[in-house]
Amino acid sequence: MSEVAIKGVRQGILLVLPDDREWDEVVSQLETKLAAATNLIQGSKAQLDVGDRPITAEQLNGLVKRLLDGHQLETNALIGTHDDARAAAESAGLPMTAAPPPLPPERTKVVASQDPASPPNNALYLRQTVRSGQSVRHDGTIVLCGDVNPGAEVIATGDIVVFGTLRGVAHAGAAGDEECQIIAINLRPTQIRIAGYIARSPDTAAPPLSKYPEVARVQNSEIHIIPLRDM
Repeated sequence: MSEVAIKGVRQGILLVLPDDREWDEVVSQLETKLAAATNLIQGSKAQLDVGDRPITAEQLNGLVKRLLDGHQLETNALIGTHDDARAAAESAGLPMTAAPPPLPPERTKVVASQDPASPPNNALYLRQTVRSGQSVRHDGTIVLCGDVNPGAEVIATGDIVVFGTLRGVAHAGAAGDEECQIIAINLRPTQIRIAGYIARSPDTAAPPLSKYPEVARVQNSEIHIIPLRDM
């Protein structure tokens, strides 16, 4: 069976809802993936791709309301091929098309996709310091040659590797992958997240910079920080 996927498109995000699963199962899976990527997608425009599913007006209107109320996602189009889906789109006041929009050539914005066709090594390499108020987001791994200052954030659906000091916020595995890691020469973040797990720096004075690179990873349902050499 196909899986729900969340993809970045020029118009916002594309929610791909497989037509070979029960509707309640599709909605439940979509909620799980949206919750894992809420800080990436919140406030975006959303298009729904239901394939050849005979979606009803009640199902469509309920999902549109759920997306808006629960995730601040405004649905602006329905993609499908079934006549029932066309009638549902008319009921909801949504334009309908039979073909999904093209993906952008550069996917460095918000994408939280578990699509197996996605490139496995979609890394973004940057040579810069991420300053307070700046945000770097990418579908894949981020490799940063520079520092992440307090007040800055780095969010990736893959790993985060910082060749410098990480003092801001870092969120790896933003689409829900608990196997992702955060690695830094000096790991002193304000907050780190891996999938749905969160760890914060203590309120006490900042500890001295580490002598060795460190890695943050999920072990036994907690985020643990260990020297990279001990892996």
